[in-house]
Amino acid sequence: MTEREQLEQAITIQESLRAVLGDVMVDATIAALRQKLDALESAPPVEQRKQATVLFGDISGYTAISETLDAEDVKDMMNALWALLDKSITSHGGTVVAHMGDGIMAVWGAQTAQEDDPERAIRAALAMQQQVGEFVETTLRALFRVGHAGESTPTLRMRIGINTGPVILGTVGSINEFTALGDTTNLAARLESAAPVGGILIAHDTYRQVRGAFDVQPLKPISVKGKSEPIKVYVIERAKPRAFRAGTRGVEGVEARMVGRHAELEKLLDALQAVMDDHKLQMVTVLGEAGLGKSRLLYEFDNKIEVLPEYIQVFTARATESTRGLPYALVRDLFSFRFQILDSDPPAVAREKLEQGMVACFSDGEEALVRAHFIGHLIGLDFSASPYLSGILHDAKQIRDRAFHYATQFFTTVRQSGAVVLYLDDLHWADDGSLDFIEHVAGTCANVPLLVLCLSRPNLLEQRPAWGEDAPCRTRLLLQPLSKRESRELVEEILRQAEDVPQELRDLLVSGAEGNPFYLEELIKMLIDQKVIEPGEEQWRVDVSRLAQVKVPPTLTGVLQARLDGLVLLEKTVLQRAAVVGRKFWDNAVEHLNAEAAEIQRNVCDVDAHTTLESLRQKELIYVRPASTFVHNNEYIFKHALLRDVTYESVLMRERRKYHCKIGEWLVEQSGERVNQYAATIAEHYERANEIERAVEWYGRAGQQAREAYALATAIGFYRKALEFSDAIDVAPEQATWGVQRLGWYEGLAEALWMQAKFTEAVEAYTAMLKAAEDEGDALAQARAHNGLALVQEKQGNNRASLESAKCAERLAGESEPTPESMTELAAALNRQANVLYRLGEASSAMSLGEQALALSTEMGQRGRRERAGGLRVLGIAHLMLGHFKQAYGYLEQACALSRELGDRRGVSNMLSTMGETERQRGDYTAAVRLYQEALAIAREIGEHTAQIICLNNLGGVRLGLGDYAAAEADLRQVISMAGPSAYQVLSETHSFLAAACLEQGKVAEALEAAQRALALGQKTENHELIAGAWRTLGLIAARLPQPVTIENQNFDAPACFGESLRLFTESGMEAERARTLRDWARYEQEQELHEKARAMMEEAREIFTRLGMDRELERMKEQG
Repeated sequence: MTEREQLEQAITIQESLRAVLGDVMVDATIAALRQKLDALESAPPVEQRKQATVLFGDISGYTAISETLDAEDVKDMMNALWALLDKSITSHGGTVVAHMGDGIMAVWGAQTAQEDDPERAIRAALAMQQQVGEFVETTLRALFRVGHAGESTPTLRMRIGINTGPVILGTVGSINEFTALGDTTNLAARLESAAPVGGILIAHDTYRQVRGAFDVQPLKPISVKGKSEPIKVYVIERAKPRAFRAGTRGVEGVEARMVGRHAELEKLLDALQAVMDDHKLQMVTVLGEAGLGKSRLLYEFDNKIEVLPEYIQVFTARATESTRGLPYALVRDLFSFRFQILDSDPPAVAREKLEQGMVACFSDGEEALVRAHFIGHLIGLDFSASPYLSGILHDAKQIRDRAFHYATQFFTTVRQSGAVVLYLDDLHWADDGSLDFIEHVAGTCANVPLLVLCLSRPNLLEQRPAWGEDAPCRTRLLLQPLSKRESRELVEEILRQAEDVPQELRDLLVSGAEGNPFYLEELIKMLIDQKVIEPGEEQWRVDVSRLAQVKVPPTLTGVLQARLDGLVLLEKTVLQRAAVVGRKFWDNAVEHLNAEAAEIQRNVCDVDAHTTLESLRQKELIYVRPASTFVHNNEYIFKHALLRDVTYESVLMRERRKYHCKIGEWLVEQSGERVNQYAATIAEHYERANEIERAVEWYGRAGQQAREAYALATAIGFYRKALEFSDAIDVAPEQATWGVQRLGWYEGLAEALWMQAKFTEAVEAYTAMLKAAEDEGDALAQARAHNGLALVQEKQGNNRASLESAKCAERLAGESEPTPESMTELAAALNRQANVLYRLGEASSAMSLGEQALALSTEMGQRGRRERAGGLRVLGIAHLMLGHFKQAYGYLEQACALSRELGDRRGVSNMLSTMGETERQRGDYTAAVRLYQEALAIAREIGEHTAQIICLNNLGGVRLGLGDYAAAEADLRQVISMAGPSAYQVLSETHSFLAAACLEQGKVAEALEAAQRALALGQKTENHELIAGAWRTLGLIAARLPQPVTIENQNFDAPACFGESLRLFTESGMEAERARTLRDWARYEQEQELHEKARAMMEEAREIFTRLGMDRELERMKEQG
């Protein structure tokens, strides 16, 4: 017989005893039985892990009475008492779990959790104490006067223990008796034993949640078996005289006006007006904690836009917690919104939609396709087969930079139809790549009528402290909680359809909500769920009798938990499954979990997800998204991220694991050929499911995807997870592919690290790869590791180590079986060595290795084009070092042509810049200017910021040499405005050039300021060449001033400045620059009529120029006398 059947049978028996026991006794007993039956029917049929408050009570004096009275009288007496005590518990929202002779157990939070459950339990305990006292004074005294006249009346007293914490709610035993299990319950029972007779003893966890509500007496901490530390306990004395009741407000059925955000709305409208009037970008970032009204502000702003006479294009994108690890997820959402690309679209369809959209936007045929392919590849649409990308797939940075540039062109083009507004929501969950994209757009679209509206919680500033800082085109709005006046206004607005709302309740709402509008909205919905407020078509009614039993939960989380617990079981189950998917979820994904539920919750496995989701939507717990990213799926989103989090935390751990596994499988199936776009999300689901082996594979895929998209920090995190998890897995010998995968993960990790200039960590990763390759006996992988080490060591300035690593790579690749892969590594090793040797001044040796690499890569045909370009570049630079200008130019020209063939625009720009350097050293400034300008145009076209800075800097220096000082100054000032804070080396030389240009135009004060800045920047990098160059410029300036220049509180005249420059150039072995300093110093001494000293310096400079073959400098010396 089930527990339900037992209770129903007991009720039937009680009814049959009505004539014997009387109506009062039978009604009280049946009421208690029906309460247990109701609890059983509404209780979860499966275990739940919840926060709950547990009460244990024990009646003392029972034994003495039972020895005095007849057994039948004792039974009747106790039944009557339990009826009273049970009512005290249930009336305060508790559930009676069990009667145990003279003891009782009750739980708060079993069916409907309230944030103030601990307070409810204590108030119930106080009521029970009062009921026992009244029972003794009435029923017990009457009973003893009848049977034992003249005798003193025995007494009954009750001691109670209460504790709060996590419990497992479920059924136990053969009759499936409902109960609460766990440490929280055990401690509550021990507190009851330790409580003073007639007292209520609570633990510290309960006290923290009711502090201020009751008068308490702390006792000495008690030792409890099973606890390593004594437990703090408190005796409850009485409730404090205060009324803490929930207020009544309305949301559903009321279109409430926005309150308290009008100033912020006006600022948004002002920003939009400025965009339309000035045709310039404005970026506004709205920061606010959860529930403060960011979404409502956006809603009101969007409504204003809708009624404007001007045509405005709106783009929207939202970051979510589940997509935080997906590179450029926000950018993908932006373009998917524009071109209606679904995540379930086959790759070819998705690519076609993007291409068609770009062609329609730009109307320039092939160039539009180029833009589409770069942007599409960045957001994961896999254009690797594109002729525009296939030659540069190894260069993720160039692809990223060009995609950013083309996206900027996109917004520049679409604005021709009118102003453009970007809504970017929940940026605190955006990936780093997407944040970089937004900052790029804001920085490069300054003259585009574009309003970028960002919504975020303040923790975005932990990632990007300078985000949205106030500037002419950037505004940061920080939403504050509503003031008390504004909160009252909002309460009045929402309650306008309700009548007879006590002022006390309005005040409590205002003080309890602490200025959080979302808190108020959710609270009123909780009260509607509990039927405290009954909305009508024209008027709402407040049930005052129910109102007295409701308290205002002090936190938003508590309100959300209360709403969740107010749902019927099927609604709660569906919402829990949806929460496992994420804040954004799909109906078919929830339906997919029903199959798994057959093994977990047999009696709720046939949930109709579609119907239940509609019910949840009507209760405004979730919203339907207008378009789904997966075809044949309805897409939903939780109204608030906090609601999703609270719901997710209510799911039992073992259920979570099984659900996560199922959702991982569902995403693999739904994503089809584009599954790699969801690799990180799938990996996380498998990790949460404790399916580590499957998670490893997907984290490896996610790392590769992020690295190829140049989302380096993301890639590093995923690769490290894949490697860490794989270390913990025992792999059978036959699983040969596992080792191969690990080699790829180490290599990808190392590459991402050196791209981030984390060279020491990159060396560690390549070293780990080398060891793993040795363990696998894979010589070619060892060669790749050595080539990687050579590259990183070169970037560290450790040229000798780099040379040795490249030699090892050459040996291993040469010993491997001749394949296209081994030949590629061999050519790369030769080029690596050549690169190091020309830096070490061994140009002839570099030339020899470059010729070998060139011959090998030429033999490889199409597959060797990349290394062939590298060989041509090395040969060009080696000849340039040797003064073979014609040969150098020829090799560089070939390298440039091959870069064009590969579609490597960055390579083309670099080669043109180096060709310009060749012409500059040859002395042909005019030709150098032409080449620098061409290189600069390409760098601008592809958005290569660093190349632009270098080209403009070099161009300014050449124009300075040509005597075109005004043009030089313009270029150099542009460099300074473009360069970021990390461009110290370039900016030091730039300021030196600028100082010279200003000096030649008679702007001595500006020249001095620029030269001092050049020196400071050079000293910051400890670069002797830059420091020495700055001292030389300071010497030229000091020669024009009547007093010495002051550097760090020390005075330096012209000879002192020139002396510092000469000393540093001599120590660095930079003979050409040393000669230029001697020449300038000699001219100064000549002006001072120190002719002999000047002649000696000039002769020394001439000898150096002659020895170095610098004929153009010798000619200038003759021309200048």
